[in-house]
Amino acid sequence: MADKHQGTSGGDSWGPDPLGQPSFQTPPQQPKWSQNVSQDHWGPQHSPQRPPPNSYMTPAILVTLLCFLPTGIAAIVFASQVSAKSAAGDYPGAVEASRKARILILVSVGIGVVFWLIVIIAASASDTSNAYVPVP
Repeated sequence: MADKHQGTSGGDSWGPDPLGQPSFQTPPQQPKWSQNVSQDHWGPQHSPQRPPPNSYMTPAILVTLLCFLPTGIAAIVFASQVSAKSAAGDYPGAVEASRKARILILVSVGIGVVFWLIVIIAASASDTSNAYVPVP
């Protein structure tokens, strides 16, 4: 006796055809409204886990203290936004904040290097304690 869930050909199907023909049906299709929805729109709980971008907090603090205060403070602000945006699920925003923090750190280092070179050159040019003293 033929199985109730198999067609006349003996293969798997979605049920027997009343006309005796094998009835292989396609699986149900997704509704049209769900076909254009990306998985990223479902929120952070359904998206694949990505490592958070680098926050650059330690270099931001160091360049603030040692190089150039204004851009160092801005770098700290952007570095603190990285972890907050990453935790909220805003990965593109976290990447953008990380990129801005890195750029501000590099600007601070560049300004700091130029500043310290000027200080060293000015100090060595004005140092008169090592002036040439003739030997009697």
